Amino acid sequence: MENTPELDGIADFDELEALFGQDDSDLAKMESVMLTQNLEGFASCFPDWDLHPPKHG
Repeated sequence: MENTPELDGIADFDELEALFGQDDSDLAKMESVMLTQNLEGFASCFPDWDLHPPKHG
């Protein structure tokens, strides 16, 4: 049976995921932190702008 490059790539990814994979909750936490940092960094480029969403009520 021949090894196809596509299947080898999938196997390599599975191996990497096994070595470096994280729990979904950890990934969600890291993603949230990165998004917050990116947004704060973006907002700091426009100090005069009010980038907060309007409050209803």
